[in-house]
Amino acid sequence: MKKILVLFVAFLMPLALLGQDDKIVRAGIDASVDCFLSTNHKILPSYGIGARVRVGRPDEWVNLVSGLRYIYGTSLSGFQIPILVNVNLLKGRQVSGYLGGGYEFDFIGTYWGCMKIQAGLAARHLDFRVFYKPYQGDIGAGVTYYF
Repeated sequence: MKKILVLFVAFLMPLALLGQDDKIVRAGIDASVDCFLSTNHKILPSYGIGARVRVGRPDEWVNLVSGLRYIYGTSLSGFQIPILVNVNLLKGRQVSGYLGGGYEFDFIGTYWGCMKIQAGLAARHLDFRVFYKPYQGDIGAGVTYYF
């Protein structure tokens, strides 16, 4: 399974760099914060940074998003690979609003990842989202700048 995910990311990164001229495939940098809710009602933050690839433009109905990020915090630390599909429900000329979901794989101990649900606003160069991971009790927010 790890080999398949590594090949998938290795395929998307060069494809994104080749697609920068036609602007259908974009690569970007990402920053996020995950807030894990512990059993004693404390919030345990983890911070992430990484690279993302978006296939599709914000004015299209569906976008595929993937990438690689490193998350660091008291609750969880390590590499993660999100594979998500966003559906642009509110499409404007400059900004679109979307709902999305998918799976976020990670290679931290015996934990293999979980489902992720998100909502956000996407523009040509910027993407802001809030997300929820039900299995982990994790809510968070992230921003990506696409080149």
